[in-house]
Amino acid sequence: MGFLSKVEVFGFALSLFFMTLAALVMNFLVCLVVYRSKELRRHISSVFIVNLAICDFLIAVFAMPYSFGAVLADEWPFGRFWCQTSAFWNMVLGLAAVLTLATISADRYIAVCKPLQYRAKMTVQCALVMISLVWLQSIVFSLVPIGFGWYEFNPRYFFCTFPSDLHQLNYRVFTAAMYAANAGLSLLVMLVTYYRIFNVAKLHSRRIGHAVITAVHFAPVRGPMATETSRQREFKAARKILFVIGAFLCCLAPYTTLRILELGSKGISLSHASTITLRWIAFLKSAIDPFIYGLLQRRFRRSLLELFLGTQRAHLARGSLPCGPIRLNVRAKRQSSQSETGTFVTVTTKRTSIEE
Repeated sequence: MGFLSKVEVFGFALSLFFMTLAALVMNFLVCLVVYRSKELRRHISSVFIVNLAICDFLIAVFAMPYSFGAVLADEWPFGRFWCQTSAFWNMVLGLAAVLTLATISADRYIAVCKPLQYRAKMTVQCALVMISLVWLQSIVFSLVPIGFGWYEFNPRYFFCTFPSDLHQLNYRVFTAAMYAANAGLSLLVMLVTYYRIFNVAKLHSRRIGHAVITAVHFAPVRGPMATETSRQREFKAARKILFVIGAFLCCLAPYTTLRILELGSKGISLSHASTITLRWIAFLKSAIDPFIYGLLQRRFRRSLLELFLGTQRAHLARGSLPCGPIRLNVRAKRQSSQSETGTFVTVTTKRTSIEE
């Protein structure tokens, strides 16, 4: 092989095969579960999750196999027309997936931070308008390179995309604007919204922990037990948020940063194995999105079990009755009989979930 050794070709081929298979199967499962579950179809957030799953599924159809074929052939073997077509659809689907992540974070921000306004603001019509704007922006940014002839086979990434050695001013301006208006904007929205969601979750966890401890001891308690309970909830909320942000940064930031550095006059020099690895790490996002935004959520897992096992068997497999809505009203009742007077304490708390 001219660019890669046989060992590297075998390693890339094997990794991309499993990556493509996982992206196809997992994203299809997300769409199937939403289609078969009446409960999930009632949630507006499912609209955004299904849109993300469709983007990731189509990336596994229009992008991953052709990159695999280019690595095996050590060139682009599918012709110029399909090079332009696959580059265009890869750009559209990639931008749409990134922007959809921002809409998911915005939806969760309104649901958690402004729950009383959520039903009024986040309707099906509003969700469809947001999705339409996502696709419109993605298509507009993807059509511009066709007019300038910027889509071509790039041997550094073994894929049809922007060139790495073009330093025209209009190309630099467009590329910088594209990454800023899509990846940069999405990251900014996610950081701001999830930061505020974490603050609200932290506030609610402390209230819940204090209320439950108060119910148990029949008096306000602010000791180590209450502190430990609230910290556990805060750690769980922070872990989920860091998982979402971390996956975004680890998968997309290396490739995006490399393409931005290439805009410099001297560019950047890396081996073909390194550049292909960074590009395929970006592909990996399509395989792990179904877990982060779909199958790791309780209601998705519940619906998936019911799809394959049936309702009753799924309940037995979970060992409990189905969970309630997104926000669960947890009623902690403690009753104590005392010699002088009978005391009955009921504490109702509201737990805000950022997982669902």
